Amino acid sequence: MKFTAEHRRTAQAILGGTYTPLDVREFVQFCYLLALPLVRSKIHRGKLNLEILGLNEIDVVYDCLADLFRRDSEGMFTQVRSFFVSQDLDPAKAHEDEILLALRRLVFNRVHCSLVRLYSEADPVLGKILRNMMLELDRSPLLEHRARFGETYLIVHDAAPGFDRAPMPVEVLRERFSQIVSVRDSIPVMLEKLHRVLLAEGEFQRAVPFVTAGLLFKEAYAVGAEAEEAEATTLDQRVEQEDVNRIAGSVCRSLAASTRETYVGSGKRTLEVFELYIETVREIILGEFGEGPSDGVSYYEHLRARMPGLSKAAYSRDHRTVLEYLAKQAKKKMKGELKRR
Repeated sequence: MKFTAEHRRTAQAILGGTYTPLDVREFVQFCYLLALPLVRSKIHRGKLNLEILGLNEIDVVYDCLADLFRRDSEGMFTQVRSFFVSQDLDPAKAHEDEILLALRRLVFNRVHCSLVRLYSEADPVLGKILRNMMLELDRSPLLEHRARFGETYLIVHDAAPGFDRAPMPVEVLRERFSQIVSVRDSIPVMLEKLHRVLLAEGEFQRAVPFVTAGLLFKEAYAVGAEAEEAEATTLDQRVEQEDVNRIAGSVCRSLAASTRETYVGSGKRTLEVFELYIETVREIILGEFGEGPSDGVSYYEHLRARMPGLSKAAYSRDHRTVLEYLAKQAKKKMKGELKRR
């Protein structure tokens, strides 16, 4: 993009506070045109996810630059003015290329800072991770954050960054990082392990974009959350099954105590057969209320498993009525107990 004499005049008006509404529109449009290729490049390289942000390309650019155009009570563009003062740059005297480069740095830095904010607003979990990373980096002896081409990178302290080499592909970084990271690692530990990966690198740059590192850390925590959730679900199922087993045992003991005299004491059934009935009933109710493997198996098949050679005719004649009665009573008790849990 060429910086023209008209652009110079507009910049002078913006910095001096003598601008017109047309000057403001021209300046905003110029900054937009500077930021657009950067945003498009980030989208193309997969460093900017519009789906996560819930914005389109144009909205991202204007959202990123919005703070740049804020004015104070006197109508001064304070951020723009402060930047040019810090650069010791006078738009009235500086070469066009110097002004253009300065504006590009200003716009690129604003885009980067705003993208971190946008990600934080769209994804609070990622935002918290990024904030904690920045706090830790302020006291870390291993990594530093450095602006490069309008983007903040994490760079190792104790080795050359190797910017003459190609950037490490995200897939490669993810694979190497995942091999040593633990889902229970804290942010400082993750940064230390990221440093370990970058320090050992000899093929690619020993640097990684700040937001990319944050997304890697989030992925590690997400895997941990899924594992813990699965573990918790398994534990809940195991505890629930243990409760059903315990209740079924209690129900069958109570049933045996209340009906033993009716069948054994009266001589209608031997103690051995009665106990087989109770065992069979326990299996039946576990199949219905728990995770027993016998759900759907007939009462006859249940009892025959304990009385080898039992025929259907013998079952119908000698056992069916009593077993069905006991099972009915046990199911009724089970339902009552489970409702009280």
